Amino acid sequence: MNIALIADKVLDGINALLEYMMGIFMTVLVIITFGEVVLRYVFNSPTSWSSELARFILMWMTFTGASIATRYCTHLTMGFNIHRFVGVPYDRFIKAFVNILIVLTMLVIAYYAAKITLIAGGRIAPMTKMPMYFPWAGLPINAFIMAVYMIAETIRTLSNKSVR
Repeated sequence: MNIALIADKVLDGINALLEYMMGIFMTVLVIITFGEVVLRYVFNSPTSWSSELARFILMWMTFTGASIATRYCTHLTMGFNIHRFVGVPYDRFIKAFVNILIVLTMLVIAYYAAKITLIAGGRIAPMTKMPMYFPWAGLPINAFIMAVYMIAETIRTLSNKSVR
């Protein structure tokens, strides 16, 4: 079996896991928010931890959603074709160059976000009493995953296989 096919299946498996995580995050977020609305407006007894936990889940959903969009190549791009300006032969190399810049950016973000998470993550969230490692870990983990996805996309682009 071709190594590229195996790598693609592994990356698709990671993406499927991220999609399941998004479903779980969304379900938990809806339950927490709905429960808080009922407790606050029906029973006049709001909780102190629900808004903080909802914020943390929303942080993870943001970065996980960005990773999923990167895998499907549905992230924001310019609305024109590069080959209109430089010609079709250079189109692949410009896309690969942009992808490499994205990879480098994601690796820098992952590195510094991990550094900040390790330095300041020992703090305790005031309401949930959760270590801040958990909510802050969403950015470095997903930035690294996005970098891996963009490396695969760059290889796919340079090997002249169909781009997603």
